Amino acid sequence: MEYKELRRNVLLSIQRALLGMIYPEIRAIAVGFEGLGKLTVIYYLDREPNNDDFENISDVTAEVLGDINFSEVEEKCFFSDEIITKLDNLDLWVYIRKEN
Repeated sequence: MEYKELRRNVLLSIQRALLGMIYPEIRAIAVGFEGLGKLTVIYYLDREPNNDDFENISDVTAEVLGDINFSEVEEKCFFSDEIITKLDNLDLWVYIRKEN
């Protein structure tokens, strides 16, 4: 699968997977992929992550895996109060909360 096609498919899949899954503590969500070898999803939170955050990100990546057969998935949740432009967006941002 070409990069452009895979990027489009990842964006559509994760957009669908995130419906109803965004909550106020999420500041941003970044996605990266290395062909079909590895999908990485990072949640940046405005507080320390807890078990619910890891369960949420796992549910989202499971939905994506239902659409696209990645060999490996890496899920990360971080607390960060850095400005968004200083955070690693991997390949692309799929969500950014409006902040002052």
